[in-house]
Amino acid sequence: MKGNIFIYFILFTALNSTAQELRPFVGIGGFVHLYSFEKDLQSSTALSLSAGLEYKVAGFLSPEIEVNYMYGKYKDNVDSIDLGNVISATDRSFSTVNFSFCPKILLGDHEDPYGGYIQILPKYMYSLINVRETSGNNTIGSRITERSLSVSSHNFGLGAGVVINFDTWYSNSLAINVCYNTIRVSNSFDKLNPGKEPTDNMGVYGVEFKYYFGVKRLK
Repeated sequence: MKGNIFIYFILFTALNSTAQELRPFVGIGGFVHLYSFEKDLQSSTALSLSAGLEYKVAGFLSPEIEVNYMYGKYKDNVDSIDLGNVISATDRSFSTVNFSFCPKILLGDHEDPYGGYIQILPKYMYSLINVRETSGNNTIGSRITERSLSVSSHNFGLGAGVVINFDTWYSNSLAINVCYNTIRVSNSFDKLNPGKEPTDNMGVYGVEFKYYFGVKRLK
């Protein structure tokens, strides 16, 4: 319920702002999980797809609302266990749907239609997290066990990027961002396996590319 109220509030703010310019955008990114240094774990990669809207409030402030989908495989160093001639394996996957608000801060000459600038990206996220775990072994007639769990969580992110404006009739731009957020899918997998040592996932970090479509023709 709180997540729905947050989403409605952000949409109402964007649609009723006194913004001089609204720009929709789409994005794609690649992320890996960040673990504590004490853990000897394989990297777990994820693909991210996003869409949203940027609206200008002040000269240096252009907030964004965004819907993001992330999917990936979750790995660790005990996914496969060799027990003589029997190999037991566990496959883990996850997906998240994230609704976010980012009060984006612009640094540099962002009004230059032919130049570029830097942006700082603090972000609040409301996340719907789904995890799935499949376990089995290579013996004939062995059972395949599937378990899943869905949770929601509040998360925060921080990023920085470079924005390149294109010399076109419309204010199109490409942003290349380095990002970190506190989404911890390991918490959900730990709930599926309460008897095991917690994985201690500390969030995800990666690189994303966003393309902004200008809806106002440049003069």
